[in-house]
Amino acid sequence: MRTTRLLAIMMDLSRRQQTSVRQLADHHGVSTRTIQRDLTALHQLGVPVWTRTGPAGGVGLVEGWSSPITGMTASELQALLIGEAGSRDLGLQPHFETARLKMLGTRTGRDPGVGSVSERFLIDHERWFAEPERPASLAVVSQAVWSGRRLSIDHSRGSRLVDPLGLVLKTDVWYLVAAHRRQPRAYRLSRIVSAEIRPEAAWRPEDFSLSRYWEASRASFEASVQSLPVRLSVPLASLEALRAAVPGPGTAESLESARHEGDRLELDLLMEHQGIAVAQLLQVPGVEVQDPPAVREALYRRGTELVARNRPAAPRDPAYSR
Repeated sequence: MRTTRLLAIMMDLSRRQQTSVRQLADHHGVSTRTIQRDLTALHQLGVPVWTRTGPAGGVGLVEGWSSPITGMTASELQALLIGEAGSRDLGLQPHFETARLKMLGTRTGRDPGVGSVSERFLIDHERWFAEPERPASLAVVSQAVWSGRRLSIDHSRGSRLVDPLGLVLKTDVWYLVAAHRRQPRAYRLSRIVSAEIRPEAAWRPEDFSLSRYWEASRASFEASVQSLPVRLSVPLASLEALRAAVPGPGTAESLESARHEGDRLELDLLMEHQGIAVAQLLQVPGVEVQDPPAVREALYRRGTELVARNRPAAPRDPAYSR
């Protein structure tokens, strides 16, 4: 998990006077861009990280700063690991604030800007125009995850006895990753009607990694829903509209291999089923579907209907306007 990596990076920096972004990336098995985002997150938490470019540059901690982790309670450390958004939903917000204050309290006078970071940078995890989910079962499920106990759930798919493996907060949606008959899968918490903790210990694979499972599960899901190949011709002026209507790395990859045809691009794009593909392409001015014919015909029908429903009103005859 990212929060676990943040703490590991902080401990690495505490042990070294100076290192580099590349060395941190290699050590933690992530990209340099990810490490740069992690360093920004640590600074927001109150860790006085400095970075310098050039031959004598690198990454380090302000001299004299010491990690406050050893003085934190279990709840404070849990909240720090989960992060602010997750702590709020789990009822750990006071512990997160206390942990953050302890982080800020260890800074030296040579870094006066750290305390004002939260007044200048804000990370909002909730989507626009959407009510954040607050699943009723979150408290019980999180307790089962922490205690390592089995869980009996009533889900939209039916009743099941599962072994909790972890909780995932995706933007502002909670998922329970749990094993059913020793097969891990993800359950959206808002679809869990009720949950009850069982007394027996939960089974957990020795080599299970929540972050690796989630990354593989997400990639598999995206590949499964984007299974409709569509050939498009798009005006160069509408490329931003295409990126907005069909977001994701698949669109970016398709645009990189697109073929230029005058002031248009011809590209092959994997999209979701026909209904979603048509709804997305209606947002792209000047788009032409070359294949498959079913998507082209459906787009034509929708466009014809829109034209018929939205014809400009006929101007009044001046002779009758008096």
